[in-house]
Amino acid sequence: MTNPVAPGFRLRTFPDSFARVTWRGIEEFLAVVETGSFTAAADALGVSKSFISKMVSELEARVGAQLLLRTTRRLSLTAAGDLFHQRCLDMKASLADAERQVAQFQERPVGRLRVGLSDIFGVTYMSAVVAEFSARHSEISVEVVAYLRESELVQEKFDVVVRYGRLTDSNLKARLVGYLSYCLCASPDYVERYGWPETPADLAAHNCLADLGGHFHFSDDEAPRVKVSGHWKSNSGIALASAARRGLGIAQIPMSVIREDLFEGRLLALNKDWSFYDKEVWAVFSPGLMPAATRAFVDHLAKSFEHRKLRPWMRPAMMALGDMSGRGG
Repeated sequence: MTNPVAPGFRLRTFPDSFARVTWRGIEEFLAVVETGSFTAAADALGVSKSFISKMVSELEARVGAQLLLRTTRRLSLTAAGDLFHQRCLDMKASLADAERQVAQFQERPVGRLRVGLSDIFGVTYMSAVVAEFSARHSEISVEVVAYLRESELVQEKFDVVVRYGRLTDSNLKARLVGYLSYCLCASPDYVERYGWPETPADLAAHNCLADLGGHFHFSDDEAPRVKVSGHWKSNSGIALASAARRGLGIAQIPMSVIREDLFEGRLLALNKDWSFYDKEVWAVFSPGLMPAATRAFVDHLAKSFEHRKLRPWMRPAMMALGDMSGRGG
């Protein structure tokens, strides 16, 4: 009695020839032809003579033709065997060529590289870093995908994902490449009217332009996370910078986003030891052998960040951000 197939469920079938496609017995057959005997083939492959004989017999049964003429004095190929032997040599050469081509992905930077970025802080600088890498590696086809929320970045879809902060998945392979350094910033008009906070607690007296969670974060161990309030919130560093330029309050923004504003005086940065936050930047990639293209890109990221924790007074380092953006177009 046959079991009924559930509605909507389709059985997938394959032709009989699909199931019979296998390399089993071919290596042994080629060894016999090359060495001239079953005994020599067994010695060459490090197996028994009976195993070689069994594999060749199974191969002949599978293809439905006699491939070797066996006499007490010599072995010779049949007409079918001669044709099959030549085709097998061609397939072996094709396989060796495929292995050589695949090995190139491990030996030198070639092929496709898919990079996932978070757009929450703006991708101007990171896109420029990727563009600089692409300019140096013309044999790599680069695809950059940016998402507004980091949670939307599905690791399996990318060769490398740039993530920020503490990593929660211990199964991921990652390399710390640098830091995303934040500062507290405000417009000159705002600072003139309200001044700067002297301590994290003083932020309670200011209109703070914060993320949707309403928190500022600091590298200072005494106040790593401070609840703030204000009438402007956004999950975009670019939007927060726009509000700060208009004098709406104090914002905490990556310096890579507001570099030009700081240089040109549209925004001022608070220079207090406690006022900075350095968020880890990770290059996250899949487990297993790392292709040369991925390895080269991760090295490029590390060189671009140089593990620096930026501060507003580090003018050469800040200018280097602009140099990178300029080279990226």
